[in-house]
Amino acid sequence: MAAAARLHDPQGQDLESLIVQLEKACGARPRVSVREVEQAIGERSFGPLLLVPGLIALTPIGIIPGLPTVIAAVVVLIAGQLVLGRHEFWIPRFIAERSVKGKRLTQSLERARPAARVIDRVLKPRLRHLTGAVATRLSALVCLLIACLIPPLELIPFGVAAPAAAIAAFGLGLTTRDGLLVLIALLASAASVGLVLWAVLR
Repeated sequence: MAAAARLHDPQGQDLESLIVQLEKACGARPRVSVREVEQAIGERSFGPLLLVPGLIALTPIGIIPGLPTVIAAVVVLIAGQLVLGRHEFWIPRFIAERSVKGKRLTQSLERARPAARVIDRVLKPRLRHLTGAVATRLSALVCLLIACLIPPLELIPFGVAAPAAAIAAFGLGLTTRDGLLVLIALLASAASVGLVLWAVLR
């Protein structure tokens, strides 16, 4: 599965419109696959391709056993291909066809909309040099590294929250062209690494 994706959007995009786009993609389907989610945002910028997996991992459906690892695999594949300079993203069929209940995903998106409206009022394009093409590839590298932390953190209650939040923050910062949020995402990434070190060394 391949989809063309821009490294960044000079105008930025708001979070609520992305959620509405995903709700339309879900429709009344009994199940929604990774492929269908990707197709809903595939023509948008790279930011949403990071934001959506991160958000899904933070919603109630993110506690489904094994789903965070699938999400991490998607992030690794997309971020890794971007780091290598590809602009056509490919996801293997066995991952693309993984799915969740459409009703559950729609409910999670509906619950996120009020928060999205608040976030859209707070975020704005700033520190744009941190959301340009070069910075986007560096962000992709960081996302690739912290996504690799998710599978072992599944064994810790709420352990995936920190890396998922970092990935979502990177995606949201790149989507809205808010470089300040990208800086915050770097701090969340450091927290994720610290959590793994704590779990290993305790």
